[in-house]
Amino acid sequence: MEDISLTIEKLKKANFTLSVAESCTGGRIASNIVSFEGVSQFFLGGVVTYSTLSKIRILNIDKKRIELYGVVSPEIAKDMSNAVKDLFGSDISISITGNVGSKSGDGLSPIGQVFISINFMNKVDVWEFNFNDDRNTNIESAVSKVFILLNNILKN
Repeated sequence: MEDISLTIEKLKKANFTLSVAESCTGGRIASNIVSFEGVSQFFLGGVVTYSTLSKIRILNIDKKRIELYGVVSPEIAKDMSNAVKDLFGSDISISITGNVGSKSGDGLSPIGQVFISINFMNKVDVWEFNFNDDRNTNIESAVSKVFILLNNILKN
């Protein structure tokens, strides 16, 4: 929670707006954000696009790109962060897609593989993580990584 609290304070001070597109975390990133008071000044909103169809319909991710790369891929994570940034018009956007277990949802990605993408000032970075715990621990680890990465990007 310390990283989350620190990140929230940095976002408030920096006057940046934020949006999120979540898949494997099912809304937990947004839930963590809104557990703090005063976040409405920067948190514009988020979407949970858990299914492939919702990624296509809500975020307008190209179905051919999903077929080519798979939903758990750096390419789709990047597409998701760009799409949610456009959807909300935020300064910063975060996306997360992955396979947290206990089975492979797409039949392609290994269990525990997660991609996080952050679009900050129109520079998009993608990180890959491989978690080796149970489903809930993998989700919590992924959420924690999001706030650590965002905290590092915001620096001060």
